Amino acid sequence: MPKMLRRKGPVHRRPVLFIDTSGEAMVRRAVAYMGKTVEAETPESLSLLTQEGIARDTVYCAECENTDLLELMEKVAEMGLPVRLGVNVSSVDSHLLEYLMSRDVSIMMAADRPMKEWCDQFEKAEAFQTYMDPYFQPYFMERYRSLHRQQEQPKEQQMQLESDKARAVLSDAEIRILEKIIEGKSNRRIAEECYLAVATVNNHVSHLTKKMKANDRTHTIKRAIEEGWISITQSPDSKRY
Repeated sequence: MPKMLRRKGPVHRRPVLFIDTSGEAMVRRAVAYMGKTVEAETPESLSLLTQEGIARDTVYCAECENTDLLELMEKVAEMGLPVRLGVNVSSVDSHLLEYLMSRDVSIMMAADRPMKEWCDQFEKAEAFQTYMDPYFQPYFMERYRSLHRQQEQPKEQQMQLESDKARAVLSDAEIRILEKIIEGKSNRRIAEECYLAVATVNNHVSHLTKKMKANDRTHTIKRAIEEGWISITQSPDSKRY
């Protein structure tokens, strides 16, 4: 019988750029403990990295506060580096987890784990293009069930922001904030879900309100409808009286 070929080592060799929000330099210490090359970066020094300067066998690590995560992730995305983006976050921070699932994140690691367990999980993650720490599974299973229940409940009207049209006037960050406003969420709630400081959300709301020549949050929705940025659909299952 022919011999079966065994895979030697991980297939996906792109280096990893981790953003660590643990506040304890967990990624840097764990990767060094594993005997791998780790290069610590600051949010400022990241801009000096180039595609040619990325070393294949090096794990790059930038540390930041939770409130700075969104801005740093956008910065990394704009750079277009040939890396897999990894994040190290708490498994109990539901708002942050939901946000990360909508972004281009390849590896999600739980900062709650003891160091040895974290290293074991990272070894597994290296063999896959994308990897999610099993610590996150209970949250996402419950989130899936919740979404399924919501879909079973018909809504009379739904407003959807057509971001391509809005992008001619608003920045990507302002578009995300406007989407949350359309959903009827307060600035504090938006800050929690987008993992931003409330002051940052207030600034975004102020800027987009001025750009749209609106008086307040409610007026921004009216102006968006007038500009043709919002499509309003009627649920086929909704009852008419």
